[in-house]
Amino acid sequence: MICENCNCEHDGSYGSGRFCSCKCARCFSTKAKRKEINEKVSKNSLKRKKLGLYKTDFSIRYCKDCGKKQLCFRNKSGYCSICIKKHVKFSKETREKISKANKGRPRWNIHRNQISYAERFWKKVLENNKIDFTREVAIKKADNQHCYFLDFVIGNIDLEIDGKQHKDADRIISDAKRDEYLTSLGFKVYRIDWNEIKSEKGKLLMKEKIRNFLIFIGLQSE
Repeated sequence: MICENCNCEHDGSYGSGRFCSCKCARCFSTKAKRKEINEKVSKNSLKRKKLGLYKTDFSIRYCKDCGKKQLCFRNKSGYCSICIKKHVKFSKETREKISKANKGRPRWNIHRNQISYAERFWKKVLENNKIDFTREVAIKKADNQHCYFLDFVIGNIDLEIDGKQHKDADRIISDAKRDEYLTSLGFKVYRIDWNEIKSEKGKLLMKEKIRNFLIFIGLQSE
């Protein structure tokens, strides 16, 4: 008998006798499946070409705002994925929904639930130094309706990792009010200004901040 996959002669003892071995049977099945898939893709490609869905113009394009080279050739807006956000026209209904959702909330508090890289970094610092802490502790405000969320609580210490948003005028006032309230409850608020650690200078600065904090909690001597 002749194997349908490798065309070699065999005694027909394997399976139905169509193939000489398990390997040939699997290979034949894979080839058949691949051929079937290729035929489907080819048919779909022809349909898309007839409908004019394929973009054949692959000339280099640049964003009208920032001049950045565009990688997506299906983008007909003329703007990159970042700049296009400034030019998207929302319907009146969509604008009202967004406005209603963010009403009364400061810009820096809209995405509070997102864990920043700075917080992940300091979480690792605390774990490496075997410091017990609790994340995102909710402390009710004086009105008993809303809460302050503490980044890291170590005993009675509130460790806050401050990003650039904490330098906003409204945030400075809010932070001062928050710290005063937490201090009245017996907390010691320790704030660390986050700085980028990509450069050697930034790494040395962050090491110094880590050292100062460890001195503050008594794990290192000056």
